[in-house]
Amino acid sequence: MSINFQVFNSNDANYLKVIDLYKEAFPSAQRIPTFVLRYKLRNGPKSFNVLYENDKWVGLIYCTYYQDIVFVQCLAIAEQFRSKGYPSKVKNTMSGMYPNKRIVLNIEQIDTRAKNLQQRVKRIAFYEKNGFTSTGFLVAEPGETHEMLIRGGNINQEEIESMYKSLFGKVIGFCIRPKVIKI
Repeated sequence: MSINFQVFNSNDANYLKVIDLYKEAFPSAQRIPTFVLRYKLRNGPKSFNVLYENDKWVGLIYCTYYQDIVFVQCLAIAEQFRSKGYPSKVKNTMSGMYPNKRIVLNIEQIDTRAKNLQQRVKRIAFYEKNGFTSTGFLVAEPGETHEMLIRGGNINQEEIESMYKSLFGKVIGFCIRPKVIKI
C-alpha cells in the first residue's frame, strides 16, 4: 500500500495533530521558523504535505525543490504508527513520484558523545537500508551540524550551497548561511 501526499492546509481534518507532531518531532533549532513556514504555506510551492494511507493519517513531510533535487527537510510519523514501516513506504512512494530526481536529507551526525547515539545509529541504518548513502558532506547550521544523505545520485558542494541559497532566499539567506564541510 502506498502513501498519499496531501497538501497541508488549515482545512485538513488532522490540522492540529499535524502541528503538534511537527512541534514534538523536531526541536525548535531544527524547525523552520514559524513565520517562514506560514509564508510558504500561503505563497510558496505546496511542499508541506500530510501523509495518509487510505483515509488514515500517519504523518507529515516537508520537502523543498531545487533543480533535480528533492530536499526532505522533515519527515515525521505519528507515534501510534512508528516502527510499522511507514518511513520506508514514504521513501518508496517518493521514488515513484520523483523517478528522475535526487532525494537528499540531513540527519544528526554520528557522535559517540551524543545522548541519543543509539537512535542516531538506528536512523542511519534505516536510511542506508532504504538506498541512501552519505554525500561526504556535513552541513553546519546555527546550533547544529548534520550529515547529508542522498538517494539517486551524487551531489557536490557547489550544488549544496546553491540549494541552500535558493531555499532561504536573499533576505533569510543573508542571516542564515549553512557551512558545507567535506568529510
